[in-house]
Formats: sequence, structure tokens, C-alpha cells
Amino acid sequence: MISTVTIRAELESYIKKEGITLHQFAELSGINVGTLSGIINGNRSISIGQLDLITNVMNLPEGSFYEMYVDESFASTAPHWRRLRPFLLRCAELRRHDCIQKVLELLIEDIKQVAGIFETAEIMFEQGLKEAAILLYVCVIESERSSHSERLAISYFRLFQIYQKDNHRNFTAAAQFIPYRHRLPEALVLDGLVMLVELYYVNKDWEEVEKYTDELCNLTEIFYTKRRWEKPDFKPSRSLVYYYGIGYLYKGACYEFRRMFTESRKWIAKYADLSWFESSDQNMAVDVERYKMFARANLLSIDVKEGKVSRIPEYIQFLKENPSEVLEGLITLLESANRHKFFVDEHLQQFSDEIKFFLHISKQSQEDSNSREFVYKEQVHTFRCSLFFQKYAIYCFRKKMLSEGIKNTLDSLKYSIQINSKSMMANSMILYEFYRDYTTEEQQKAYIKLCEEAWDNEEEFSMDDYAHSLR
Repeated sequence: MISTVTIRAELESYIKKEGITLHQFAELSGINVGTLSGIINGNRSISIGQLDLITNVMNLPEGSFYEMYVDESFASTAPHWRRLRPFLLRCAELRRHDCIQKVLELLIEDIKQVAGIFETAEIMFEQGLKEAAILLYVCVIESERSSHSERLAISYFRLFQIYQKDNHRNFTAAAQFIPYRHRLPEALVLDGLVMLVELYYVNKDWEEVEKYTDELCNLTEIFYTKRRWEKPDFKPSRSLVYYYGIGYLYKGACYEFRRMFTESRKWIAKYADLSWFESSDQNMAVDVERYKMFARANLLSIDVKEGKVSRIPEYIQFLKENPSEVLEGLITLLESANRHKFFVDEHLQQFSDEIKFFLHISKQSQEDSNSREFVYKEQVHTFRCSLFFQKYAIYCFRKKMLSEGIKNTLDSLKYSIQINSKSMMANSMILYEFYRDYTTEEQQKAYIKLCEEAWDNEEEFSMDDYAHSLR
């Protein structure tokens, strides 16, 4: 029998102090009077639900007895997951991570508890209780004895998922995950490779992008050839055509970014028509059409980047028909105009509302299934915003619109700091320094503030601390 001596004593003391009967307390709490009597007499254990009801009647903050509950319920008795899991989940909901950590310290003495810890971590992850789940996944990683354990691989994968948008932990999480990526269940390997491709794409590490796109495309082809998609236990989060297409899309994009257009066209052809794919996934047809659209967009983009001005009207019409491609399209127009020394004012004017919108994009934007978010997740989208304003700044400087150019440079720097892109930050800072003599006092203050933000993201102490140390 689980003993919760102190909690029972607190309950009994409260009833006496308030001058109420056991029946009255039972009515207030909703707990059966017989159950309540058994708890006070030590004949019944207290569930986490009952503890919350008791705490509420006593007008105490939620979780007030949790630390005591750990000490008296789990410290001296082998825990039962039927009782322990609800407690850990409730602690996660109330952000009582201290209690979770305390329970883990007790559990880890028994290696047989690792399976229960992992299963609970997965439940927390699915319920969005990710801060708490981190504690459990780390515990599994530290306790798992076999380096070939699937639990170990999934734990590293989950940490990478959780930290994917954390621009200061994502690379560390990725590096820890990479050695275990092919030890994941088949369906999860595909998502892991997509995450790696996106991470390295944002940071313009083209060698790594190619490495993981090749792995993604090859693995997808193997699964397709073996008809794994027909097996009921094979349940990736997307259709196989999605993974096949996104691999070649990113591969073509990294060559396009480096202006290796002939090579890029070769990979675009790989996803231009995927109607040959067989699949039982109902979303496959939608994915096929999206990649067809992306291929047309990217082929037009390459023509424009090569300076084929005659293709611009068709490209503009395409952008009007596909609003989700406007940001990518404006980057292409500006890049081509800057490189080939022409102006596109009349085209930019047509998308003036979209340009204003890019300035106010929420960092926490929800995925829009009808937009390019289908492929480019939040970080990639922010990267594109940074790139757009950088190229727009250069365009403005070419037109002697110095104040507007500096404003766009600062906008580019802002977005590059959000995704912690060192190369983009460096480019924006260099561009700012070229035109520093033309900046206003307000722009200089904005620049310093952004530099402080970038610095504080990298260091354990702030610039204010540094300045104080010099006094």
C-alpha cells in the first residue's frame, strides 16, 4: 500500500480546522466518502485526480502537494505506471518539471523502467507537452544501454523535432541525431532526412543539402520499389511522392542558388511529372500537381535569372495565378535585375501589397496547405524574407534610393537574426557598412539594437554586461 502520511495528516487537519464533517468534505470534493475515509485511515492510496480534488477544496494552488506526493508515493515503493503516468502527465501540464525530474531520478535506478519512461515521453510529445517530454527523452538517452536501440534513435529524433525551430540548439540536436537516423522506424527516417535538408538549406550548406537529398531520394525509391506503401504498418506522415519530390526540389534549388542552372534543370525534371507514382495515399494526386507547379515556377525562374527578359511577362502572369509563389518570384526578379542591370519597378508595383505583408509576417504563422509552406517550413520562409529584403536593398541602392535601401538592409538583418543565419547576417552587415555614411540616427540605433540581439544570441552575457565590465 502506498503511504502518503503527510498528505493524509494535512487533509485530516484541514477537516478539523474548518469544523466540517467527512461527508461535507466528500460532497465538496466529489470523492466518495468511503474512499475519503480509507485515504485518511491509510487503507487506500491517493490517485493524482483525487489529490487535485482535495487540493482544490483546500483552496491551495494546483500541485501544492506534488513534491510531497513524490516523496511519499514513489520513493520507497516500486512505482506502478498505471498510477505514475497520470502523475507525470499532470506535472507536465502544470509545468512542475522539478517533480518530473525527481521521479526520473528515482526511476532510473531500475533499468527496466526505461520502456515506461519512453512511452510516457511519446504521449507527452503527442499532447504538445514538449518541455516535459525533453526531460524524459534525455533520461532515455542517458539510460539506454544499446546504441542500436530504436528507443534511443527515436529519442534523438524527437529532440531534433522539438529544437528544429530553436536557432541556437537545432544544429546540436541535428548533430546528435545524424548517427542514429537510419536506426529509426522506416516512416520516421523520411521525416528526419527532410528536417536535415531544411536545416542545411537555410544555412546554405549545399554539400550537406545534397548529401541528405540524395539519401532521401534513394530511400524513397527503395521503399517505392519494394512497395512498402502497400504494407499496413508503413505509415509515413506524407505520401511517398511528397518525399521523392521534395528531395529533388531541394537538390535542384541548391544548384539554382549557386547559378548552376544546367544542373538545376536536370533535377527539376525529376519532379516535373510524378503521375507515374502508384500509391494508396489519397493526397498523392494533390502532391503531384503541386510539384508540377513548382517545376514550372523554377524553370521560369531560371530563365529569368539567366537574363531572358522576354520571359518576364509570362513569369509575372504565373505569379498572379499562384500567389504562394510571389515571394520566391520577387527574389528572382530582383536578382536578375541586379545582375543584368535593368529595372523592374512596374512589376514590383503590382505586388506592393505583398511586399508590405512580408514585413509583418508572424513568426508563429500556421501552416497553410495551399501555400508554399507545403514544402518550405517556417525557417525556410524566414530565410526567403531575409533574402528578398537583401536583394531589394541592393536594387534600391542601384536607384540611388539610399534611405529605402538601408531600411531594407535592416529588415534583411532582422530576418537573418531570427533564423541565426551567419552568412545572411554577414551579408546584411557588410551592405549596411557600405552605406553607413548615409544612415539616419534612427537607423543607426536600429542597427545597433539588431547587432546587440545577434550578440546576445551567441554569448552568455549581454552587451550591457560587457559595457559594464569596461567601466
